[in-house]
Formats: sequence, C-alpha cells, structure tokens
Amino acid sequence: MLQRLEFNKTGSYEAFPYLSKCMGELSFLRCDDRPYVFTKLDKSGGNWIVNNSNRKVLFEPDKLCMFPNGRLYHPAPFDDFGLVRSSIAEELFHRFEFDGDGKPFAFNWEDRQISLTNQLLAFSNN
Repeated sequence: MLQRLEFNKTGSYEAFPYLSKCMGELSFLRCDDRPYVFTKLDKSGGNWIVNNSNRKVLFEPDKLCMFPNGRLYHPAPFDDFGLVRSSIAEELFHRFEFDGDGKPFAFNWEDRQISLTNQLLAFSNN
C-alpha cells in the first residue's frame, strides 16, 4: 500500500489526507500521526523497517528528531518524515544526549557521538 500512497487531491473526503489507488479502487486514509511508521530498526543492515513490511528506509542517526510532544521522528520518502514506533523510541532514548534545556543535541551510535541536525523541527507544530 505504501508504494501507492499519495496525497488526497481529489476534493472528496477531505477529512482523509491520504489516498491509495489499487486496481481502480480508491482507499481514503487518515492516521493519528504519520503514514510512515518505523516499526523496527535493522541494526545489521542500517535500515528502518516500515509499517511491519518488507519496505526499508536508510537509518540516518543524525536526522533523528524529538519533537516537543516527546515523539521521535526520522525522514521518510513520503510526506517528509515518519514516526518512530514508541517501543523503538524507548529503546533508543538512553542513546540521546540532552542540553541544559532538556533538548536532545546528540545521539550515541556505534561508539560515536553523532550531532543531531534537528532539521525536522521545522515541521513541528508544538
């Protein structure tokens, strides 16, 4: 379904911001947060597993971004960024370094401290 995911520009069902076309059928979709959810981190291959599927996205630790709402995000090939599953975010939490204001500035990965770009904060509404 993710291969066919696109923005709903039909003018119909505006409460559903996403659309998936399959064999002439239109499925209108909405989600609580993001359509891409990173459900597993394949540490050996350096990839995220997306939505419990065989779809993979390259893991870029410097691009992890914790929004003010406490959720963790990472760039995705659709709609700019995806949500990191909460159980994975909890596993990764101890790897973050925080400044005096409690904002993450670095991530410890493979025996290195990696500075976070926090570029995704531009998309944060909080």
